[in-house]
Amino acid sequence: MKVALAAVAAVLLAACAPKPETPEQTAARLKAETDSARVAIEAQTARVVRYIAAAQPDSIASVYTEDVVVHWQGYPATKGRAAIDSMWRLWLPTGSFAYKVTTLSVEASGAIAIQTSRVDVTFTPGPKAPRGTKPGSFTFYGITTWRKTGGQWLGSREIPIEGEPGQPAPAKQG
Repeated sequence: MKVALAAVAAVLLAACAPKPETPEQTAARLKAETDSARVAIEAQTARVVRYIAAAQPDSIASVYTEDVVVHWQGYPATKGRAAIDSMWRLWLPTGSFAYKVTTLSVEASGAIAIQTSRVDVTFTPGPKAPRGTKPGSFTFYGITTWRKTGGQWLGSREIPIEGEPGQPAPAKQG
């Protein structure tokens, strides 16, 4: 009798177990997650561009997780939202920064997404710029990891890269 009950219970449990996704279902789920994340991430990226133009370092920092790590070229890793705020408080008084960010790709799964972007920056020195600072423009590419936290996408890791993603860096001249 006990064996029969155990067998019936096993059959019932097996019938209630979730069925694994088919490859097609997985692809459809990941596409839907990516499409949704891309819209939200592009909106967050647009906010950052506006905050930079408006010289609002606290607002810039608000688009990142508390434990963010950003690797800006030529600087040690900046860790934490407060450190992001501090860095922008140093940079913004030196002049104006015009950013144009073009999202090249987003890949998402659950609460994690990866954005690859092209970033075009134009800098115009202001009165508080160090003597001899010249205006200029430059382009870099970036990889940003986003984490869905409290219902919103926040940047958690940011790494600039030289050259176009998937392409070798250009040879140094001279």
